Amino acid sequence: MTEERTPTTNHNRAIALARIANSAPALATVNAPPPLPTQSSSQQQQQPQKQQQSQGTKRKGGLNLDYCEFNLETMHDTRGGFLLSDQPDDLSQLANSDLRQPLRSSDPLPNDAMCVECESVDVCADLFKHYGVVVCRKCRDEFKDKYSLLTKTECREDYLLTESELRDTEKLPYWVKKNPHKDSYANMLLYLRMHVEAFAIAKWGSLEKLDQEFAKREEEKSVRKKKKFENKLVELRKKTLTSTWRRPEKDHVHEFGEKVDKGDCVFEQTCQTCGIVTSFEEM
Repeated sequence: MTEERTPTTNHNRAIALARIANSAPALATVNAPPPLPTQSSSQQQQQPQKQQQSQGTKRKGGLNLDYCEFNLETMHDTRGGFLLSDQPDDLSQLANSDLRQPLRSSDPLPNDAMCVECESVDVCADLFKHYGVVVCRKCRDEFKDKYSLLTKTECREDYLLTESELRDTEKLPYWVKKNPHKDSYANMLLYLRMHVEAFAIAKWGSLEKLDQEFAKREEEKSVRKKKKFENKLVELRKKTLTSTWRRPEKDHVHEFGEKVDKGDCVFEQTCQTCGIVTSFEEM
C-alpha cells in the first residue's frame, strides 16, 4: 500500500468503527428474547401445590414414586394379613405370642422348679409352657399313662369328646405343632393324657362307664353298617338277578282225557292238567 492511500484508509476505518458502535444497542434490542409474562400472586401459590402433587404421580414408565418408610422394629405380625405398629398393651402380648395356641403359663420356668414325681431339677420346659405341668424328662418318658401326648383324633374317638370340648383351652390346653407327615397338612393339636382322662371322667362318671358307652356306640355302629349292607345287597339283586323274584313263563300243552258224548253228536273233553273243557261235534 502506498503512502498516499494510507490516510484515506485510516479515515474510512474510523468511520466504520463509529457506525458499528452506534448500531450495537439497536441490534441488542432486536436480538433479545421476548420478556416473560408476569405471574400473579394466586398463580405463584398454586405452583408449589402442583409440584407437590406431581411428586406422588407415576412416571411415564409406570413406576410409582411414592415411598413409605416403616420401622420394622416396632411392628408385630398379627397373622391377619397386615402389620400393626401402634397397638394397646393388651394386644401387644397377643402379637408377640403365637395366636394359634393358648398361652398356658405366661410366667417363665422358675430356677428352683423340681419334678413332682422324683424332685429332679431337669424339668421339661415344653410341658410347663403348654400344660403348666412341672415334670422332668425321665418321668415324662417313664409315666406315659399320665404325660404322653394325644392327638385330637385320638381324643375324639377313644374318649368320645366333641369338637367344642376339645377347643376349650381352659379345661383342655393343647399344643400346636407342625404336621410331620406333610407341610401342606393342617397343624396337629396335642393334648396331655392326664388332662384328657380327667375331663373324660368328669363327663362320663368313670372310665368303666366310658368303656360301656364306647361298646354301646360300636354295637350301634355295626348294626347300622350291617343294615346298610343288606339294603344295598337287595337293590343289587333286583338290578341283576331278576330270576330270583320273577319266574319265567312256559307254554302249556293240554292233555285231554276221553271224550264224553253229550248227545246230538256233541262231545266234550277235559284237560287233566288245567281242567279246561272243550266241546266239539262229530258227524
